[in-house]
Amino acid sequence: MRSIPVINKIWPRLVLWLLLVHFFTANGNTEEFQVGFGRSKITPTESVWMSGYAGRRQGSQAVLDDLYVQTMAVQDAYGTRALLLRLDVCILRDATVTQICDLIRERTGLMRRQILVNVSHTHSGPAVDELYHYPMSTEHRERLAAYMERLKATCADAAYAAIQDLSEAHLEYGKGEAHFFHNRRGLDEAGRYIGMMANPENHTDRDVPVLKISGPKGEIRGVVYGVACHCVTLGVNYEISADYAGHARMLLEKEIPHALFVTGCGADANPHSGDDGHKQVQQHGRALADEIKTVLSGPLKRVRGPLQTEFRYVDLPLVSYASRDDIERMRQGPYADIGTTDKLLALLNRGARIPQSYAAPFSVWQFGSDLSWIGLPEEAVSEYVPLLQETLKDKSLWISGYCNDVSGYLPTRTIMKQGGYETRGLISDTEAGWFAPAVESVLLEEVSLMVDEAKVKVGRSRQATMAETFKEFRFEEESPFTNFSVKGVVEKSDRGILLDGESYLEMPHLQLLECKTKGLTVAAWVRPTQACMTENRMIICQWANQIEQDCFGFALDHGRPSVGVGDGIRGEIGFTCDTQLPVDTWTFVATTWFPETRQYRIYIDGKLASTMGTQTGSGLNQRSQVTLKIGAQASEGHPRHFIGGIDDIWIGNGLNPAAIRELYEEQRRRFSESQAP
Repeated sequence: MRSIPVINKIWPRLVLWLLLVHFFTANGNTEEFQVGFGRSKITPTESVWMSGYAGRRQGSQAVLDDLYVQTMAVQDAYGTRALLLRLDVCILRDATVTQICDLIRERTGLMRRQILVNVSHTHSGPAVDELYHYPMSTEHRERLAAYMERLKATCADAAYAAIQDLSEAHLEYGKGEAHFFHNRRGLDEAGRYIGMMANPENHTDRDVPVLKISGPKGEIRGVVYGVACHCVTLGVNYEISADYAGHARMLLEKEIPHALFVTGCGADANPHSGDDGHKQVQQHGRALADEIKTVLSGPLKRVRGPLQTEFRYVDLPLVSYASRDDIERMRQGPYADIGTTDKLLALLNRGARIPQSYAAPFSVWQFGSDLSWIGLPEEAVSEYVPLLQETLKDKSLWISGYCNDVSGYLPTRTIMKQGGYETRGLISDTEAGWFAPAVESVLLEEVSLMVDEAKVKVGRSRQATMAETFKEFRFEEESPFTNFSVKGVVEKSDRGILLDGESYLEMPHLQLLECKTKGLTVAAWVRPTQACMTENRMIICQWANQIEQDCFGFALDHGRPSVGVGDGIRGEIGFTCDTQLPVDTWTFVATTWFPETRQYRIYIDGKLASTMGTQTGSGLNQRSQVTLKIGAQASEGHPRHFIGGIDDIWIGNGLNPAAIRELYEEQRRRFSESQAP
C-alpha cells in the first residue's frame, strides 16, 4: 500500500503535533473548532457548451454572474479534519470527484472520506462530465476538456487555502423556511405522472438549514446554508450564471465574508417562474438571503464536537432486464429515456454486462450529539427528507442531495410507481440503468447505519482517521520472510506466498495495538484452492486456549470468511460470513471488531458482506505472548493449514467502512499497476 511508507516517514512529526494538540486542548474546551475558508472563481473565460438542457444548440454567449468553487475546512479539538467543497456546476460524477479528492489529498493530506462535495446544479454552467450527448463541435469539446483540468486544480487550490485559513471558531445551527419554489410533478387523478407543472399537493422540503461560523469575539466569519430546489430560474438560456443561489450569495457576502450554498433534496422542485428570468433570479435570491439573515438574527443551537466523518460506497440496486427488447421498450412513450437506453444498448453491443447495481458514494458528518449532516448522492427527491427523519427518529438532521456523485435521479418507491421524469436513469462513465424500487429501503438502512456508527465513534477522542498503529506484511518484497521463521516449504510467487497444506510462517507474538479501546482490523488477500474449501483453514492466527491473553483468529470455514477475537479463556464467540469465496481467485478479505458496539464485520473486496453483534466474552486486554502464525492455527494439535495463496496481511486498530474501502482500493491499484490478476 503506497500510503504506508509516507505515514512512517511523517510519524515522528505527527506524534509531536498530536502532543501539542493535546497540550493546548487538555485544559481548554474540547468542543470547539477551527474553521477556514477558500474560494476561487471558475467562470469560463470563453464560450463553452452549457449543462442541464438538451435543447441548446450553441455555446455560452455571455456571463450574467460569476461561478465559484468554495471550501470550508473544519478541525475539532482532537485534530480531526473535514472539508466541504461546493461548486457552481450542474453535474459532477464520482470518477471526476475522485480525481479532485486525489489532488486535494496530495496538497492537504485529507482522505476521500473527509471530503464532502456538493454541486449547486445550476443549469447555466459549463457542461462538465456531460460531453456524451450534446451536439457540440470538436472545438467546444476540447475547450471543456481543458476547462475540466483547470477546474480540478482550482478545487485543490481552494481546499489548500481553507486548511491554511484555519482559526478558532464557534458553530451554531438553525433552520428557516423558503417558499419561492414548488413541487414540479403533475399527477392525474389516478396518481400517474402527466408532466412538469406546479403541484402544491405533493411534498416539498421547505427547510433552509443554516450553519453560522463565528470567531472567538463573536464576529461572524461565514455561513453555510441550503435549500431543496433546482437552480433553473433562467430556463434555457446562453448566459453563464449561478442562478438564484449565486444572487443570494452575492447579497449575503455584502455583510458576511463567506456564504456557501449547499443544494438539498430538490430533484422534484422548481422555482416559481415568470416572464423575466433575470428578475426572478433576483427575487428568489433575495428571498433566500433574507430568510438566512432572519435565521442568523434569532436563537441558534450550539454545535459542538468531536467531529466524525463517515463515507462509504453503497450498492444501489438497478432494474434487471431479461432481454434487449425490454431495454428498447424504454425508448417509447412521452418520457422516454433515450440517453440511458442508448448507453445500455451500447454495453450489449460490445458484449459487456448489464449492471445490476451502482456503487454510489454517501457521506455523514457527525458534530457531537448536536447535528448529523447527511450527504446523499445523485439528484435525490424531497421525499427522502421525511423518510430519513422517520427512520432515524431524529429531527437534528441536515440532509443534502447532489453530493459526491451526480449521475442521475434518485427517486423513492412512490415516485417510481407514479412514473415520469424523475425516474430517468443514471449514466456514469462505465455504468447505466434505472434504480429499482428496493433502492429506497437500501438507502434508508445504509444511511441509518452510517449515522449510528458516527454517533458511537464521536464519543471517543480520535487522534487520527486511520489506525494509529498497524503491522503490514507484504510478500512481494525481495526478502518476504524477514519477520518469520519458515515451517515446511513456502513458495514465493509473483504475488504473495503459496502454502501447500503443511507449510506455514511463524513469528513471536504481536502486540495487538490498543485494540481493547480502538478495536481490531485484520485484512489479507487470499487465493484458496479447491482443497482449501473442505474444512476450517486458518489464514492468520494468534490464539492459545486457556491463556488469559490477547488472541485472534482469521480463517476460511469451508471457504467462508470466519473470525474470532478475545482471550483464550473468555473470548468472544466466533462469527462466520455466509458468502463463500471463489476458488483460485485473489480476493481481499477484511474483518473488524469494535469494543463499543461489540460487533464483527466482514468485508469482501472492500464491501460489507456480513455483520454480527456479540454479547459474550471479555474482549481484549492488550497482553499477548502467543506465537503468531500465517497459514496455521497458533495452538498445537489441530493446525488447520491453509492451502493456496496469501498476500499483504494488514493488522491494526478498527477501521470504518470507508477506510476499509480505501485500503482495498489502494492495494487493488497497486496490484493493477504490477499487472497482477
